[in-house]
Amino acid sequence: MSIFRHTEFMKSGWRLNMKAELECLPCLVRQAREVAIMSTDDLQLQKKIMRSCFAYMSETNLDRSPPEIAQGIGRIVKSMTGIEDPYGEVKSLHTAAALEMLPEMEKIVSESDDPFGAGLRLAIAGNIIDLGAKERVSDKDISSILSEAMQQPLCGADPLQLKAEIDKAESVLYLADNAGETVFDRMFLEQFTSEKVTLAVRGAPAINDATLEDATEAGLHRVARLIDNGSGAPATVLSDCSLEFRHIFEKADVIIAKGQGNYESLSSSDANIFFLFRVKCNLVAEHSGFPIGSLVLLTTSDG
Repeated sequence: MSIFRHTEFMKSGWRLNMKAELECLPCLVRQAREVAIMSTDDLQLQKKIMRSCFAYMSETNLDRSPPEIAQGIGRIVKSMTGIEDPYGEVKSLHTAAALEMLPEMEKIVSESDDPFGAGLRLAIAGNIIDLGAKERVSDKDISSILSEAMQQPLCGADPLQLKAEIDKAESVLYLADNAGETVFDRMFLEQFTSEKVTLAVRGAPAINDATLEDATEAGLHRVARLIDNGSGAPATVLSDCSLEFRHIFEKADVIIAKGQGNYESLSSSDANIFFLFRVKCNLVAEHSGFPIGSLVLLTTSDG
């Protein structure tokens, strides 16, 4: 363990189902307001959207994970505005900003004594590009990723454990998270044998999460086979995913799940999953056992 003692990590209870708590509601309200504003300039329609979202959240089942509830908000906004991908332009801007940093990322990895570890750190640090957890991601936020990736300690499991699992696996399923972040994933995936890697993105737009179009824009088709999961949830909600995706998920030797949303929706899974994310809220900090801001690698095999 990098910061927390292993006993503290095991006491956190992170393998329990991650359910929404009351403190999730303000964040969900913020998300609703943000997506409403991104979808329409009509103030009266924005107010109607918010009233519909308030009604939905007042009756929603809090035993579900936060991303499942967020999916309902997205459906409400889409049904009231007809806008399919309100974050489309923002996602392209984030991807373009990250692509500009690609030469520097390549230099960091190529000059590292541990290219796998350097790529892993870049992938986790890139998880800052998350509009589900924060209202804005600036160019300064994105440009800070490189220095933070190499300077911050990595919490949780041993990266060598992940490398060993990947090396012996015949199939690796990589669950992507946000657009822009996918460029950092690309640097990590270049350390793998691409023929064994399948990368899954969302089946429909969800906040700033990556779709097939976004993944291709980031160049991920060069390092993995691309599929979508058939779902518009900002996470991997298996019950909402396509049969094809679920079959691939069940057959994968190793699953690498990026971001808080995937952690929230899959932390109780019995599959061989490695979670890569930055802790961004108190609930995930409490559930995982690591403070806000931590770069985290967790594995279900330790739960």
